[in-house]
Amino acid sequence: MSAPSRVTGVLMCAALLGLTAWWYVEASESSASPAGRGGAASASEHSARARSPVAREEGKTAAAGGPTEATAPEAEEIKARLLVAQLRQRLGTAYERTAAGGDFALTPSRLLKSLLDRRCGALRRNLEELAPYRAQLQLEGPDGAAACQSLLFSWLKERFAFPDDLTQERLWSMLEQVDAEYERLVVRQLPFASDEALLAAHERFREARRGILGPSIERQLFGLSDDLFQLPHQVDRLVTNSHTSVDQKLAAYREWLQRLESEHGVQLASVVEPLELAKLELRIRETAGPLGPEQQRAVYERHAGSESSLRYLEHQREQTERSERLSAFNQERARLLEQLTRSGLTPEQLRQRMPAIDQQLLVKYQLQ
Repeated sequence: MSAPSRVTGVLMCAALLGLTAWWYVEASESSASPAGRGGAASASEHSARARSPVAREEGKTAAAGGPTEATAPEAEEIKARLLVAQLRQRLGTAYERTAAGGDFALTPSRLLKSLLDRRCGALRRNLEELAPYRAQLQLEGPDGAAACQSLLFSWLKERFAFPDDLTQERLWSMLEQVDAEYERLVVRQLPFASDEALLAAHERFREARRGILGPSIERQLFGLSDDLFQLPHQVDRLVTNSHTSVDQKLAAYREWLQRLESEHGVQLASVVEPLELAKLELRIRETAGPLGPEQQRAVYERHAGSESSLRYLEHQREQTERSERLSAFNQERARLLEQLTRSGLTPEQLRQRMPAIDQQLLVKYQLQ
């Protein structure tokens, strides 16, 4: 969960606990007899009740010995609203990360169903408690899965200002059609004879997708995914452009990233792995020549921070060393096999000898 989500969750819990404590004190005081309360309300309580006609009526009920239960349903409703608001925020965050993947623009229905399966556990578990408030909270459908789907739809409708006549049934149906068109126009045509043929098929799919959803909704739902899908290709064009300097290429790259954030209303670091953005920048910088380890680390740290960069670079170092040991293992194994073959061993004898040799080499090159 992101830092803002954690802060929001803490604030919601604090508010709920405060409200529950307040209700408990009020209920305890209201159910107490006049003698037990000293026969009179405190000055602050008297002042508060004087300001509120509802409070004065509650005071009369309490003085008569009757219970004040009006706050209990109110507390339960606020608890329900807090739970749904928190889930709605999490669904929105999860959607934005899902939408940033290139495959979202290809099979959106399948990916959104997977998202809902993973994120709707809290709603399914608490659906019975939420039942009295489902109308107010706009939780539609016969079960928790349908209610969670309606919650995501309401977030999407607000986020993208969908037209009022777009129902969630129609949206999910159209997304399923998009999945089917990708299957028909791309998957069933594999393999393609060339990259150009694949790109042409992909473009036909995008045209079909636009025809299903309409240009406006299609761009709103898939614009981020399409643009991020194109980002590495944009970098390829910058890298192969021999008429611009490295500084000009870097400026164009940063301008592209800023446009994406501005146009789609997201921070790229929240929906794209920052290390991937760093790798793209390194490709551009290396057009002027190889970079040293310190220069590479500086780029990674600028995008991903020092801790994440340190872990990544350490992992890369370990992978490189292992790859070098594996290469040395294969070379020595091939040399020993050739020597044994020349010594006159039969294929059966070689099969018997090689397991022991392999074990020795695995230990030697630390590959176990």
